[in-house]
Amino acid sequence: MYSRTALGAGRYCSGVLLCVLTLGLLLSLPGPASGQSKNPVQQAAAPAAPQTIESRPLEYAIGPQDLLGIVFLEAAELSRDVRVSPDGTISLPYLAERVRLTGLTLSQAEELLKRKYQEAGILNQPNISITLKELVSRPVTVMGAVRTPGVFQLGAQTPLLRVLTQAGGITDDAGPYVQVVRAGTTAQDQVIQVRIEDLRLGRLEANIPVNGGDTVNVLPAGTIYVVGAVNRPGRHALRGDSEQLTVLRVVALAEDLKRTAKPEASVILRKDASGATREIPVDLRKILQRKAPDVAVMANDVLFVPDSLGKRAAARGGEAALQVGMMALLRAVFLF
Repeated sequence: MYSRTALGAGRYCSGVLLCVLTLGLLLSLPGPASGQSKNPVQQAAAPAAPQTIESRPLEYAIGPQDLLGIVFLEAAELSRDVRVSPDGTISLPYLAERVRLTGLTLSQAEELLKRKYQEAGILNQPNISITLKELVSRPVTVMGAVRTPGVFQLGAQTPLLRVLTQAGGITDDAGPYVQVVRAGTTAQDQVIQVRIEDLRLGRLEANIPVNGGDTVNVLPAGTIYVVGAVNRPGRHALRGDSEQLTVLRVVALAEDLKRTAKPEASVILRKDASGATREIPVDLRKILQRKAPDVAVMANDVLFVPDSLGKRAAARGGEAALQVGMMALLRAVFLF
């Protein structure tokens, strides 16, 4: 037979074990996120303005046969006009070797010459200024959805794909087309449009030659905005494929609807040519149930999926009831 002391100890250990298990269950329950807004429509970020090509000036890159004005502020006797040789180098006083400047911007060339004169021990803290006096080379400007837009010097005709590679390649938000603007002999420039998908597939006719003086512009893709009761609201870039983007694909980009969504009251906000915004009702419930055809969307559309306050209140009520029940169980365990 067991003593009363042993029975009491066993009962105490059982109570402690039950408390530990209950606390572990409570800690594993998903609680409401801290700082969560009462309405997910309010916490969804407002759609940002459509992104445009960055309007910062592209620095000129020095090319062969360009005439540069090099000024030494502390040593005027060293200042002179220098023409870049066909091999891209220049010769300056007291420097034992020629300095290659092609491909550098004017500011980069200034820093290079300062370092050369310091390393040679000719000037301690040289202050050098370079200006472009005569432009003979014909650079190629690459802009748009590329990683490093800028001005590049071409020694000869260069395939389009190699020019894009020199600009760091195409970014993820690139659209389906790249434009090559070629200055013609007439007042009208020639615009050649090439499909990026054709370049990726290695089609020779798409890899057109780029000449000096051309401008290569990788057109950015359109943008769709999703706000409201979706799992990933915000801005989503449209891919440059040939398939028409629809509401169902937009919902997939937003990682599906929330449980509290009210899909039958969804709406598309679209601006017309005059700039006025019009609302297009969309019954997402019927579309998801295949009872209504899918709806096509356009670039810069805003898809709004409202939140159902009734569903949110029911969900919170269920969570609250579960937490009250667990607290009652916890108190019973501690009072045991």
